[in-house]
Amino acid sequence: MHSSALIRTATAALALGTLAACSSTPAPTEQMAVSRTTVNRVAAAPAVATSAPVQLQQAREKLMQAEKAMAEKDYVAARRLAAEAEVDARVAETRADAASNAANLTQVQDGIRALQEEINRRSPR
Repeated sequence: MHSSALIRTATAALALGTLAACSSTPAPTEQMAVSRTTVNRVAAAPAVATSAPVQLQQAREKLMQAEKAMAEKDYVAARRLAAEAEVDARVAETRADAASNAANLTQVQDGIRALQEEINRRSPR
């Protein structure tokens, strides 16, 4: 009876091991592709390189780390790093947009100020 219990335990352990192997984390190929595309698109924008170089570099480094993790089949780390790279790229893009918007706002405010001065000069007192 003791040997049959041992066989059942071994069979159960083998079944659990097989199930664990089947349910292992799949390769994050889609996340990697999306992150790679996002980082490349953001890096191609000249304004990003001047307005948010640190965030852009962080995105590139995390994408490289994600690719290394993929090569090592560490799919959990690859997925996390790819997602972080995508977020860093979007932060860089947002900072560049904010800098551009601030410059546009300053230009509009200068135009309004010039128009107001012109109106004040032309109005009778």
